[in-house]
Amino acid sequence: MDLTFTPEQDAWREEVRAFLDAELPPDKAFNTEFEEDDELWDFAIEFTRRLGKKGWIGLTWPEKYGGLGRPVVDRLILSEELERREAPVVNTIGWGLAAGALLAGGSDEQCRSWLPPIASMEVHVAEGLSEPGAGSDLAALSTVAKRDGDDWIVSGQKTYTTWGTRAEWLFTAARSDSDSSRHRGITMFMVPMNVEGVTLSPLWNLAGGRQNHTYLDDVRIPDEYRIGDIGQGWHLIMNAFYGGGIGAQHIYFERTLEELVDYCRKTVRGGAPMIEDPVVRQQLGELAILAEEQRVLAYEGLSNHNHQRPPRFAGALGVVVSKETRPVFSEICQEIMGPLSQLRPGRWAPLHGQIEALYRQSYANHAGGTSQVKRMVLATRGLGLPR
Repeated sequence: MDLTFTPEQDAWREEVRAFLDAELPPDKAFNTEFEEDDELWDFAIEFTRRLGKKGWIGLTWPEKYGGLGRPVVDRLILSEELERREAPVVNTIGWGLAAGALLAGGSDEQCRSWLPPIASMEVHVAEGLSEPGAGSDLAALSTVAKRDGDDWIVSGQKTYTTWGTRAEWLFTAARSDSDSSRHRGITMFMVPMNVEGVTLSPLWNLAGGRQNHTYLDDVRIPDEYRIGDIGQGWHLIMNAFYGGGIGAQHIYFERTLEELVDYCRKTVRGGAPMIEDPVVRQQLGELAILAEEQRVLAYEGLSNHNHQRPPRFAGALGVVVSKETRPVFSEICQEIMGPLSQLRPGRWAPLHGQIEALYRQSYANHAGGTSQVKRMVLATRGLGLPR
């Protein structure tokens, strides 16, 4: 297996790094999922628009839809460098899920209408898939869309709507045929957040970010806001989740490990640098293995895409490993640093309180399906075991 990059790909990485050096001050780097500071968010929106002006949001999309037509490996490299700097790129639902669904099953007219404004950050999209009774079991959704002439009437409740208060549109799944089986009769829509019948109530997560309960009370939208064919929503959702691109979760772990190793080299405990403690060295080795597992899985995803192979175990393997690794990884970090790792940013907090935040953020288990449900997918669709 060759995990190296070509000179052209290395040059592309350097171009991305030069852009980040020029455009991203260190004090503006933050995780948009767990931060609600309006000033930081103003910067994040402007920063994302700068990415859009360079064509990097739609990097791999066809040029006729506002993209650059670049290979997926370039998207991986871009994602790695953005994650390495904790760049506040917003609208991931727009250029990830919504764009993935459009490219998988939207008409040419729909793609021309929606993708260019998403690529330029003129359109900001939140996610309207999960429901109180249908989170990881998305096929159990109960939100209903009824045809009324040239319009649709959408009614139901969504939950875990991240960035709902900052987006203009809701990428929404609704059941358009109640007589169909669970995975049929689902249709996708783009619902404006400012129309009559859409209301939000806050749902604060453990790590400090705001999500929302979203209520859709007889929301009327025109048929032109429907994405793809009627009844093909499940197909579009699955293609958007598993065919929309390659993530860079491994950099999240590698970045933290690099900073922790540096801390252990500089910090003296018991009269010697922590890095000389054999127990600490073993724990750092465990973290390095966890980080490398993530990198190999990401590169496997790239290889699958390049060779047009379906993801192993229906795409559930990477989700399970990533979500179950984060709490373990953060706990080992806390064991290495000791009680000070529980301090939030302040005078005494090592690494600016990063490890404390890492621990709280590590329990973000529901996005894209919980690891518990993904384990059932591994067992049934991956290993062929009975339910």
